[in-house]
Amino acid sequence: MARRRVPRRSIQPRLLTQAPRSYRGDLPPISIVLVDDEHLIRSTLASGIREAGLDLVGEADTAADAVRLVVELRPDVVLMDHRLPGSQGVVAVEQLASRADGTRILILTRAEHNLVIEAIVAGACGYILKSSPVAAIIAAVVATARGEVVISSTIAERLLTRIRERDSGVTAGGEDAARAIVAALTPRELEIFTRLAGGASNRDIGRELSLSRSTAADHLASILDKLHLENRVQAAVQAVRCGLA
Repeated sequence: MARRRVPRRSIQPRLLTQAPRSYRGDLPPISIVLVDDEHLIRSTLASGIREAGLDLVGEADTAADAVRLVVELRPDVVLMDHRLPGSQGVVAVEQLASRADGTRILILTRAEHNLVIEAIVAGACGYILKSSPVAAIIAAVVATARGEVVISSTIAERLLTRIRERDSGVTAGGEDAARAIVAALTPRELEIFTRLAGGASNRDIGRELSLSRSTAADHLASILDKLHLENRVQAAVQAVRCGLA
């Protein structure tokens, strides 16, 4: 059913210390599937999601159930632990990215490490630490639904290093692509495009360029449309490959 889209053992104590704000009335309902095999964490997050006025449409504790639910329900966001019984998280991300077009994947993790990078390369739109307060996790879900990428500067730099190592040297094709991008985008759009590779959010871009967050989001939508890209992660990769970042 199509839904409306919008432009391991112990729980960490501070996960429970801050109640999430309510997003009721702020934006169209955000539908969420929550996936975690730790019952206490899943229960805590489920309560926080509901209290924030978001639409929790399904829960799962295995990768197989997660894929089945997401394909069936087509939520706006799947909030998923990267370590699940019976499957590596990266494999589950790949399956979701290929079978649930339009659903954005936000990874839950206990630490920043290379598996997070693998998950993002596989199709995740970002990650949030499990030790974060519930309010921060809910805010990350909302940001993900809005099209933002939730990653730290540390992970962003590791991603860029990986891309640069793989695509070292600008090829003739890369130069041609760079010229085509410069020709397709307005000067303002090009300013925004070059900032995406650093993991800048719409708020960051708006602050740097004296734009409202909604105006920055509009420019981003135009960039993705002109360059035939699906999301800002793809845009960031393209900026690096073409030597524009």
